[in-house]
Amino acid sequence: MTFSASPVFSQRLTYNIIKELTVKPVNQNNFSGTDCAFELKIPYIKSENVQAQIPDLPNGVNFVSLRRTEYSDTETGTKIELWLNFADSGTYRLRSLRVYLNNRLYYLPFIPIVISENPRNILPQLVIVFDSGTKIVQTRKGSNKNYGNFSAVAGKSEFFTVYLQYGVQIVSLNWSVPKNAIFREIERYDITHGVVKSAEYSEEMIPVVRFEWQPLKSGPQKLPDLQIVATSYNGVRVDLKLPENPLNVKDGVVSLDNKNDAENYFGYAFSSKTSSIKKIEKVAVSIEDCEKIAELRKIERMSIPFTQKYNQRKEFEESVGIENAAAEPTYFVFYVFLYLSGFFLLLLIFIIWLKKMKGIIAVSALLLSSVVCVIISFVQVYATYAIFKGGDISPVPELTAGAVASIESGKRVHIGQRAGHWVFVQFGDSGGWVTDNNVIIIDEKEK
Repeated sequence: MTFSASPVFSQRLTYNIIKELTVKPVNQNNFSGTDCAFELKIPYIKSENVQAQIPDLPNGVNFVSLRRTEYSDTETGTKIELWLNFADSGTYRLRSLRVYLNNRLYYLPFIPIVISENPRNILPQLVIVFDSGTKIVQTRKGSNKNYGNFSAVAGKSEFFTVYLQYGVQIVSLNWSVPKNAIFREIERYDITHGVVKSAEYSEEMIPVVRFEWQPLKSGPQKLPDLQIVATSYNGVRVDLKLPENPLNVKDGVVSLDNKNDAENYFGYAFSSKTSSIKKIEKVAVSIEDCEKIAELRKIERMSIPFTQKYNQRKEFEESVGIENAAAEPTYFVFYVFLYLSGFFLLLLIFIIWLKKMKGIIAVSALLLSSVVCVIISFVQVYATYAIFKGGDISPVPELTAGAVASIESGKRVHIGQRAGHWVFVQFGDSGGWVTDNNVIIIDEKEK
């Protein structure tokens, strides 16, 4: 027969030992809205000689459960386990726990406990850190907190890194350039390539992307339009953006002759063209200019081809760096060929009635040509086109899918299939899926 060993209480509990006893949190991280465990170990005393009374708790702190058991490790004794629930985050200093040891009352203190906000209720936020030391926190609620004084000079490059806090994954990242600035993406970090951060709660700031920003004009300037979709601890996807509040830029000397700027994305800084601007190979068109292009192309659709509206749209596109863009198909051409087809049909009927064989052949050829032109112009004018805001396109309509290609902002793309809030865009030989908020439909009736 096997007997279980009973704890051996060979030593005596002294007053000096009792004075050192404290009620300690079991876990290092404790959160609001969850049961937080505390533990009190009383050595050298049996559980039958121990009684505990819950102290008066402050508002927002609720008693959950209490358990008393005997333990045996380096010594033997009684362990009291206590669970409390804290409604709000903060640092709590609870009143002492009343404990009777051998029918004698003792007040044993709680170790102060820090309660953090429940990760399931925390939404991700962006933190922008400039190399100069300035830190800007863009919270989910849209408020900004600035740490340090921001000081930028026109023509001088500023480097900053965007961090993610209280998030576990980056689902998508897109950006476009503000006006009056040279802008360059330097590096994307692991979290942007599908690497998932540990689901265990942490206040650590995870680097997302690093940029070089050179303002070209003094006065209030905005940071680029950066759009990030991040996953929070509770699995919710959250849209995050950089602060929209303007940053003050001081006067400085602006030079665009640096050959290393060839890879920069340039938000047009001046209304007139200069040879220095042409040195920039890749142009990023702002969202406002994309909307302007879409509006001009819509007007062009309603006008006669290659007239004033066509020239106006072409000149504006060239002013923001878009050259040799395709002309917009017009309803005018479609209706001209449609009416011509109707005219040739009536003429053909009349010639058939006159039984003029040569006329029948000639008019039939004209009718066939005009019908083909009607079909072509119909397909073109009723196809859905949009102005792309710039960024990557995916092979499948999934946020976690990798990029199959990248299309510059301001380009006109053809909209094909739709799947929920996803659209398939085609530009030249490149085609892929993007969310519908990345395109501006040219013809409003197609929205």
